[in-house]
Amino acid sequence: MIRFFLKIIISFSLIITICMISGCATKPPVDRRPPDRPMVAPVVGPPADEVIAEIDDDLLERITIEAEMGNMERALQIFEAERGQDQLLHVILLIQNRRLDEAEAILSQIIREDDSNITALYHLSFIHSLRGDVGNERKILERITMLDSNHIEASVSLGRIYARERRHGMAESIFRRVISSHGYVEDAVLGLGIVLLAQEKSLEALDQFDTIIRNNPDNMFAYTYRARIRASNDDFGGAERDLNEAIRLDPDFIWNYLDRGRARLYNGNYNAAIEDFTRVISLDSSIFIAYIHRAWAYEGVNKHDLALADYRRALELRGDYQRGFVPFALQLYRAKQYRDAAIYFIRAYDIDRSPEFLLFAAASLMRAGENGLADRLIRDNMNRIPRENLLFHIARLFVDPHYEPMVLNLLRQERDNFDRMKGNFYLALYYDIFGRNMLSEQFFAEVLDSGFIQSLEYRMASWKVQ
Repeated sequence: MIRFFLKIIISFSLIITICMISGCATKPPVDRRPPDRPMVAPVVGPPADEVIAEIDDDLLERITIEAEMGNMERALQIFEAERGQDQLLHVILLIQNRRLDEAEAILSQIIREDDSNITALYHLSFIHSLRGDVGNERKILERITMLDSNHIEASVSLGRIYARERRHGMAESIFRRVISSHGYVEDAVLGLGIVLLAQEKSLEALDQFDTIIRNNPDNMFAYTYRARIRASNDDFGGAERDLNEAIRLDPDFIWNYLDRGRARLYNGNYNAAIEDFTRVISLDSSIFIAYIHRAWAYEGVNKHDLALADYRRALELRGDYQRGFVPFALQLYRAKQYRDAAIYFIRAYDIDRSPEFLLFAAASLMRAGENGLADRLIRDNMNRIPRENLLFHIARLFVDPHYEPMVLNLLRQERDNFDRMKGNFYLALYYDIFGRNMLSEQFFAEVLDSGFIQSLEYRMASWKVQ
C-alpha cells in the first residue's frame, strides 16, 4: 500500500518542481526564461506509513490506482464519497485538483489547533506559491525555519525565494547551513551553485555543479549551469559538450538549445548555431533573442537578407531592445532601405550620442535624398563631438565639401590606429554617397587592412567591397 501512496506524493511533488522553475500562479505558467534559481523539488509530506494510518487499505488502493493513471479528479471523488479521514491526503488531492481554498481551510484549521504543525505550515506555504503570493509563502517558510532550523525542504524553498529576490547573501547562508547540517542535499548544492554564480563567484559555483554531476550525472540543470561558466571563460567547446548532455537528458527544455546555439555561434560554428536557434523559434516564436542570435549567425555565413528579416522580427517583438538598433540599421543600409536605416541610427544616437551613429544617420538621410534633414542633423549635433576627435572634422565635411583638404591632412597626421581606421571608414562612406567610387573603395580597403574585424566599420566595409 505504501508503494501506491508514494505515487500520489511523488505526483504532488511534480507540481512543486514546476513552481520552483516558474514561481507558480494558480495555473503553472510556461516559463519562458532561462533558469535562474533552484529548480529541483523535494518529495514533500510525512512518511507514507504516517499518512495512511487513518485510511482503509482498500480505499487507499482505489485512490492510488486512479492517481497512477493521472485521474486526480476521480481520486478525489472516491476519497470524498467514502468520507476519508486523512486530512493530509485530502489536502494533496484538493491541491491536485486546484481546489486551493478548500485545501487552505483544512490546513488553517490544523494550524489553529497546533500552530507549530510544520507539515501543515509547509503545505500552506505551497498553496501560497501556487497563487503567486510570494510574500505569504516567504513568511510561512521563515516561520518554519524558526521552529526547525534543520527543516530541509522549507530551508531550500526559502533559499530559492531569497535567490529569486536577489538577496543572494541570505540565500547562500541558508544553502550552506543545509549542507553543513545534512551533508550532500542536491537541492541545496544546486541552489548554492546558482547564487554563487549570481555573485560572480564562478570557481566556487563550478565546484557545486561538479559535485552534483559526480553524485547524480542525470541532473540536467547542473550541466546547464556548468556550461554557462565554461562559456563565460570562452570555453565554448566545453560549454557545447555540457549542453549536449543537458539536451540528451531533457530534449524538451528549450533554453538549452538557445544556450548551445550561443556557444556554437561564439565558436564560429554558424550553421550549427542556426539549427539551434531555428529549433527554439519553431518551439516558441515569441523568444525575440533567438532571432537576434540567428541574425548574427546568418551574417557569419553571408546570408544577409535572412539576417535582416530576423532583426526586423526581433524588433517587432521587442521594439525597446536597444542592442538591436545598430545591427538592424546596418542591414537596412546594406539593403538600401535608407529611410528606415536613418530612423534606427537616430534612435541609437539618441541613446548614447556616439558620433559614429550621427554620421551613419546623416549618410542614410543623404542616400534617401533628404539632404536638408541630413544637413540639419549634423549642424544641430556636430558640436557634441570633441573638436580633437577626427570624426568632428568628418562631420563638418558632410555639410561643407570645401573642408575636404583639411580632413585629408588630419587623417594623414592621425597616429592612433583605431581612430585612423574610423576616419578611413567615414571618409569612404562620404565618398560613396557622392559616387566617388575609386576613392571610396580605396578607403574601405584601408579599413579592411586595419584588422579591426569586430568593429561595425569593418563589417560594413566588407559588405561594400564584396
